[in-house]
Amino acid sequence: MDLRELKALELAARAKIAFDGSAWVVPSQSANGVYRVTIGSEPSCECDDFQLRKQACKHVIAARLVQARDGGGKGPEIVVDEVPKKKTYKQNWPVYDLAQRTEKDRFQELLFDLCRGIQEPERKKGAAGRPSTPLSDQVFASAFKVFSTMSLRRFNADLRDAHGKGYLTIQMNPLTVGRYLENAALTPILENLIVQSALPLKAIETVFAPDSTGFSTSRFVRWFDEKYGTERSGHDSSVVPRRVSRSRKIASPLSNRRRSVLRLWPS
Repeated sequence: MDLRELKALELAARAKIAFDGSAWVVPSQSANGVYRVTIGSEPSCECDDFQLRKQACKHVIAARLVQARDGGGKGPEIVVDEVPKKKTYKQNWPVYDLAQRTEKDRFQELLFDLCRGIQEPERKKGAAGRPSTPLSDQVFASAFKVFSTMSLRRFNADLRDAHGKGYLTIQMNPLTVGRYLENAALTPILENLIVQSALPLKAIETVFAPDSTGFSTSRFVRWFDEKYGTERSGHDSSVVPRRVSRSRKIASPLSNRRRSVLRLWPS
């Protein structure tokens, strides 16, 4: 028995599962909604687990159990000799602690190395006014701002430290970083940096799409919402949830997540 079967047994025993004439209506265990389930030769369910795996989820198993119980049929075979335990993994705490304590320093080093390759546009001879801020500084400050998750004013200390370490050529006003974030001209530069940062994994990764940005967009819309055209998560906000904006995964499964790096990947 696995965890899905265990949860299915709990659903069948405690929840109200009914057949409405065309599908089984199974309540969600984590929310107030319900899922419509079919349990024929090709079962289906509206839940994310089934949409991802295309295999029987706990709702399908629960519906089969209820059908067998109420209709006198044969239910799915579930071995109940041992209660399943969630698989856990040991943590290398010294390494984890070191990574946490040096994360911001390491991020700035890597970002600075990427930004050094940005080509600066030539300044026209005789152009009036002050020289514009170097593109490398604009990109570094913008990316560092998103990484920090701080407001522009609170980000001032990080900007000052970055300038002191030589990562920025000028000590800029933090409020100007907001203008850089809205500058569409930086988009192709950022896309190119995504490709460059992912290239080291190209030779070894065939199942995952490397994504070395560590950042999310400003809209939180789940991939299932995009794929199936229905809003399932209820989130579509201009404010980035903290847990999303600080995602530092460098790879994501191709089977369940769409990555912009795929269309940028050099052949």
